[in-house]
Amino acid sequence: MGLERDGLTEKYKKRRAAVLRAAVKQSDGRVAGLMITNPVDVHYLSGLREGCPALLIGKKWCVLFTSNMFKDLVPRFAPGAETMLFKHLDQEMAGIFNSRGVKGIGIQTDHMAIDRYRSLCKTIPEKKLVPVPGVVGRCRAVKDDGEIALTQKAIRIAEKAMKQLLGGGAGYFIGRTEKQLAAELEYRMRSLGADKQGFQGNGTIVGAGPNSAACHHVPTNRKVKRGDPVLFDWGAELDGYRSDMTRVVFIDSVPERIGKIYSLVREAHLAAVDLLKPGVSCRKVDAAARDWIAAAGYTTEFRHGLGHGIGLQIHEAPTLGTASKERLKKNMIVTIEPGIYFIGTGGVRLEDDYLITSDGCKNLCTLPTKLDKWILT
Repeated sequence: MGLERDGLTEKYKKRRAAVLRAAVKQSDGRVAGLMITNPVDVHYLSGLREGCPALLIGKKWCVLFTSNMFKDLVPRFAPGAETMLFKHLDQEMAGIFNSRGVKGIGIQTDHMAIDRYRSLCKTIPEKKLVPVPGVVGRCRAVKDDGEIALTQKAIRIAEKAMKQLLGGGAGYFIGRTEKQLAAELEYRMRSLGADKQGFQGNGTIVGAGPNSAACHHVPTNRKVKRGDPVLFDWGAELDGYRSDMTRVVFIDSVPERIGKIYSLVREAHLAAVDLLKPGVSCRKVDAAARDWIAAAGYTTEFRHGLGHGIGLQIHEAPTLGTASKERLKKNMIVTIEPGIYFIGTGGVRLEDDYLITSDGCKNLCTLPTKLDKWILT
C-alpha cells in the first residue's frame, strides 16, 4: 500500500510540535492551529503516505482525516491522534477548528487550491485564515539521523545499479535505446531493494548524443551510437527518501567539444562544494559555480539552478539558485549539479548529494567524477 514500514515513534509528535512553533513564529503569533493539506507534508508529520488528505494540528491535539480503508492504520502510526472519516472535508475541517475555538488557523497557501480556500471561507471567517507558506518545507529541509540514513541507502542502491550497468562495457550500450537503458537502470535499482526509481514525472533521465544537451530529457527510442555522450540523471527511492545523481558516460571515445567542457564543469562543481557549510547563502554557492563557468566564456550554456534539497521529494528546500534567499543549515542534504549544454551537440552535468555538517559538508556519493572513469570501451 506504500505505507511506511516502521511504526510511528515519538519523532512524529516532535515534528508536529516543531512545525506548529515555526508557524507561530512565522505569523508573529497569529497562528494557534495548522491545517496541513499537502500530502507529502501529511506523510512527514504522521508517517502515513496515503489515505489521509488532511492533518489538523493544535497545541495539545491533532486530527487525521482518513477513509474507512485506512482508519485502522492511524493508531499504529499516530497513537494519540484523533481519527475522523471524511465525507465533506472542507466543512469538516472548519467544524473542528470552530468547535475548539482556534482563532488563527495556519494554511498552506503555497499548496491550497483557490476553490478550497473559498470553500473554507464559507464557514470560517477569512481573518482567521493565516497564510504560512513553506513552513513545513523549511522544517523538512533539516534532516534527522533516520532521514540521513535512508538517503544514504538510496544513494548506495543507485550507485550499485549504475556500476552493474557499466559492467557491460560499450558493447552493452551500443544499439540500445534511451528508453531501454532507463528501464534497465530502474529495474536494477528495484532488484537491489529500492521501492522505485526516485523521480516524479517521467522518471530516470537518459539522453544520448545531442539529447544529452536537454536538461530534463525524456528518454526516446534513439539508439546509442559509438562516440555518443550519454547523460544519466537517476536516483532511487527507499521508504519515501530519494537519491539524485548525474553522470555522463562516453561510448568508446569523447567528442572533442564535449571533452573540453567536462573538466570545466567538474571544476565548477568543486568550487561550489568548497563553500558548503552552515550559514552560507545558497545564492553565493550558486554564484561560485556560475562565475567559474562564465569566466570560461559560457554565460548562457549553464541553463538551470545549481542545486536543491532532496528528501521526501526530489526537489525541495533549499534551492541553490540566482534568486535564492535561503542559507544552508546543518543536516540539510543538497545536490550540486552544474552543467554546460550545446544544443544539437551534447552536454555535461555532474551531480552529487551533499550533507551539510557542523563545519563543512560530506559527499554522500562515492562514484568518481574524473573523465577517464566514464569512458567505456
